[in-house]
Amino acid sequence: MIIIDYKKITNMGTRDKLSTKDNFLSLIKMQTGFIDEWKNDIEKLKDSEKKGVQLYSLPNSEVIQNGYKEILMYEYNNLLATYSAGEDINKILPMYKNIISLMEVAWEKENGYVLLLGIISMGVMLGVDNETFDKLIHIVKENNIKDSLIEYLIQYKEPNWVRETNHFYFNIPYKKIQCILEIYQSNKEEAILRIKKYLTKEWYRGHSDCGWYNIHKINIYAYSGYWSFESGALVKILGLDDSSLKDCPYYPYDMVHWLDNK
Repeated sequence: MIIIDYKKITNMGTRDKLSTKDNFLSLIKMQTGFIDEWKNDIEKLKDSEKKGVQLYSLPNSEVIQNGYKEILMYEYNNLLATYSAGEDINKILPMYKNIISLMEVAWEKENGYVLLLGIISMGVMLGVDNETFDKLIHIVKENNIKDSLIEYLIQYKEPNWVRETNHFYFNIPYKKIQCILEIYQSNKEEAILRIKKYLTKEWYRGHSDCGWYNIHKINIYAYSGYWSFESGALVKILGLDDSSLKDCPYYPYDMVHWLDNK
């Protein structure tokens, strides 16, 4: 498992303006502590399993799996907080690959759509290698994910992928993407305006049923940032001029343009 040295975080300005760098760093430090605790517990559980000793009322294997799920959640939130804090994308790449490894053992279809969409979208923006992205494709296949948006993103990275559905796993807010794609066919300028509307009027409100909705008002110290990574991936794929979105809330401009000078 990759270890991130959070003591070397720089003093760049934050990308997410709803909180401060100190708050993001405090969250990362706290969650890294939780991750370390879970790793230690998992090792103890594995040792007990070998000895045939049950430590809890639940089977050791089930507690271990729950531990990996918790670690996955904390690692993803740490990635969000690191990006929100204004860190260089190079610091995010190892975190990104680590999360994919965790997803292979701990991701669940029932409540993991937003995370999956975010990681796939990041893969598009970051231009990750095929071997890494293929792990995400395997997760989609293995869990029989039928979602028009995810299939669209996969097809960009894997041209031989055959899109099988026009269905959106969550119509709100993601079905708005279909409207953007339709507008793009005839007018690129209108398409970018439609993306801006999606970001400013629809994306955040469309997640009002998520546990992290309004967390910046409820507990700012648990806030890791709000990012519409699929918007960035869409702009990347369509090759749109996103200069008007640079300071738009939720838009991951730096991630979209990370490869521009590579």
